[in-house]
Amino acid sequence: MVFGKKTTVGIDIGSSMVKVIQLRRAGKGIELEKFAMEPIYAGRDKKSGGVDIKELKTASIRRALEKAGISAKYAISSVSGESIIVRYIQLPEMPENELKNALRWEAEEYIPFRIDDVNIDSVILGKAEGEDAGKVDVLLVSAKKDLINGHLDIIKNVGLVPLIVDVDSFAFLNCFEINHTPEPSEVIALINIGAEITNINVYMNGNSRFSRDISIAGDSITNAIAGKLNMDFTKAENLKISEGAPYVEEETGGEEDTGLVASIRGTVEKITGEDLGDASQEMIAQKVIRNNLQNLLGEISRSIQFFENQATGRTVQKVVLGGGASKMNNIVPFFSKELGLPVEVIDPLRRISVKDSLESEVNSVKEMLGVGIGLALRKVV
Repeated sequence: MVFGKKTTVGIDIGSSMVKVIQLRRAGKGIELEKFAMEPIYAGRDKKSGGVDIKELKTASIRRALEKAGISAKYAISSVSGESIIVRYIQLPEMPENELKNALRWEAEEYIPFRIDDVNIDSVILGKAEGEDAGKVDVLLVSAKKDLINGHLDIIKNVGLVPLIVDVDSFAFLNCFEINHTPEPSEVIALINIGAEITNINVYMNGNSRFSRDISIAGDSITNAIAGKLNMDFTKAENLKISEGAPYVEEETGGEEDTGLVASIRGTVEKITGEDLGDASQEMIAQKVIRNNLQNLLGEISRSIQFFENQATGRTVQKVVLGGGASKMNNIVPFFSKELGLPVEVIDPLRRISVKDSLESEVNSVKEMLGVGIGLALRKVV
């Protein structure tokens, strides 16, 4: 972790919400000093057309900075999405300056875009072992220039100087590593489920060893509910939250057996074609949630298997969830059962204190702060 002298703000620009976080040194520890979270589509239907998303994000950041009372001039932010390409490659050992030059030519083999259309960065993870001795493991990251330029425009438009542009999944990993202090031997799949993007990152030996973004996330479930029940996005989002993930074990007995009641009601509806009231919406929502979560779990399982089957891969031992969807009722036991692994939710404040006046607000949304805190931790005054 790097500590600097410039007062900076970590800005997590999601697809639905913006979070701004300012940390400071407090004795031997770190304190969350300033915080605010603002919706991007304030007062608007997220699915409506004719909106300039850059303007909406800019306005949201301005509101959040003002609400938090943040006057920092430097920003650390991040990007995500399927146009972010992360590759783990091996190259012969050579001086670092030569390695940087060689990477541009090597990148053409691994990046599915024109090399002139992307920004490239890399991190040397360490020397390879075993049969690959004499080589180094390198993390190669590329992002399309138009994505980065558009992102930088938003930061500059609110009067901030962009100090660092990170990748969401690495910021989330940074937050996890500093707060959870995992053992070097642990192999952990970090899953950050946002509104439109889910970040998957496998942590091993103190580094990221697999990273992938997929476009199945919280909004996938909400949109499916909205389409199935012909309701607006906000109502579908509330229904998703109230229903939560499927129960791992069906309850039995009496009037409390909601799973059995819902099944009987669904069968009667199919036979009679009649709508049995509000409970039928809940039953349909439950089915939609299950189907979409299983689609997401399928992608997560394939990603874990891909990592484990690589020559340098090892067996994943547990999963750590974050993001808005990690707040859904019953999601931890459901994911644990489906993946066959222990699952827990990240605690981004485990080693960070919170200013008294912010404690209630921050604790109510802390599962959503992994990326923002990971960014703010990059530079702490």
